[in-house]
Amino acid sequence: METLTPLPPLTILAVEDNPADISTVQRVLTAHALTYDLQVIENANHAFAFFDRLAAPEPPRCPDILLLDLTLPQRHGKELLRHLKAIPACAAMRVVILTASRDPADRAETLALGADVFFEKPFHLPDFLPLGTLIKTLAVRHASVSTPAQASRARYARSAQLRQESQRLRQESQALVARVQSLCARSRQLLRRAAILTPSLGRRQERMAPSRRHPC
Repeated sequence: METLTPLPPLTILAVEDNPADISTVQRVLTAHALTYDLQVIENANHAFAFFDRLAAPEPPRCPDILLLDLTLPQRHGKELLRHLKAIPACAAMRVVILTASRDPADRAETLALGADVFFEKPFHLPDFLPLGTLIKTLAVRHASVSTPAQASRARYARSAQLRQESQRLRQESQALVARVQSLCARSRQLLRRAAILTPSLGRRQERMAPSRRHPC
């Protein structure tokens, strides 16, 4: 039986100003047996400052998953989403919009901006549990994304593989050309013999149209 590899601990950032919702998120994560490190930022300005540090030349590690409320003090969550999506260090970070908004326009716009999931906050805890399944799915996807160094090594390995394949095809092509040349030489030799043995065959070949001459 195949053994499932456990997921590494998740680093989760919640940009959320409601302590009750944070408590609910923690209960959901625990219910799904997820190992996690949860950091909370309670307003948009602090969140902007956090992501600005990630845009620095030597940024700290970006969280694996962002839980982002839309109705935040100071600025709207969409502004933050638009801002962080322009930061290369956060390219692999998964974004869950966690909001009380039922507005289809909010869903469409945030997904278009690059959010992975739009989750409407329910009123009862049992209805919150699917959030854990979504986070677990996103965690698996995040773990499958290679780091820049891994991607570079993969590209180098693929390049080396393509060079070897190109060299093999070139050698096979050269061998094929040599084989064709050998067959042509053999064919010409046989035709000369046939012309000697049957003079009329030689005369008929001379009368053949150019398009029907021997390909060699």
